[in-house]
Amino acid sequence: MRTLPRAKVVLVDAVAHAVPLIFFYRANGSVQGYLLLTAFDLALGLMLIVGTTRDPKDPTTVDPRAAWLSARIAAALIQGVFLGAVAAFLLIPLGMPAFIFGMEAHVDWLELVTRPGFYLTVAFMMLSAGVRAQLRFEATTRVGELGTSLYAGPVVGDLARDRRNAQAAYAAQVTLIGVYLLLCFLLIHFGRNGLYLLPALYSALLVFFDARPDIGQRIFPDLWSKSSEQSKSQQGGRRR
Repeated sequence: MRTLPRAKVVLVDAVAHAVPLIFFYRANGSVQGYLLLTAFDLALGLMLIVGTTRDPKDPTTVDPRAAWLSARIAAALIQGVFLGAVAAFLLIPLGMPAFIFGMEAHVDWLELVTRPGFYLTVAFMMLSAGVRAQLRFEATTRVGELGTSLYAGPVVGDLARDRRNAQAAYAAQVTLIGVYLLLCFLLIHFGRNGLYLLPALYSALLVFFDARPDIGQRIFPDLWSKSSEQSKSQQGGRRR
């Protein structure tokens, strides 16, 4: 299947990460709304990694009708709704700092989430996630003949390498969630001091790791493997 160039894929990711920031500025600094949308963005990122990590049983060939533009749009929409629904459950723990902060500030959550700017932002983020998932699927499949088996074509790329990359992406995403919690603390406790700078810096960080995943693949697996090895050695020492 034809896929968008890498630059356009990064552009889709950059727009998705920038949307909570746009809402923040247009809502005159609504910290609670920004934190909630950013938590949803991070949850969608986790679901994308889990949902698109390749498996040997994944199809390698698709029906030619799946290459039609209408079919691709429908697939992106369905995947976006599914990813958004699951991400909503992850939002409960991830968005807890925003909820707690909102309770202290007596935020009217119903008024906030029913703003057109808020729910349209959520819809756009879900659509963006569906597009990204569809692009990743198309990058690992080929268009076959009508009625061809889903496994008629050869495996595209290197499965083992892709799984290592997915592990690195997962480690990077979890680390970014940790940075998000730090961001929550700073915004909640330091108020307007640098308020308009911190969200922009965090959005830039998210875009950076999407544009340069190779950096995360070099850094984070080493950090996680070292911590894993240390944990195993400590457990082995206790057993002795």
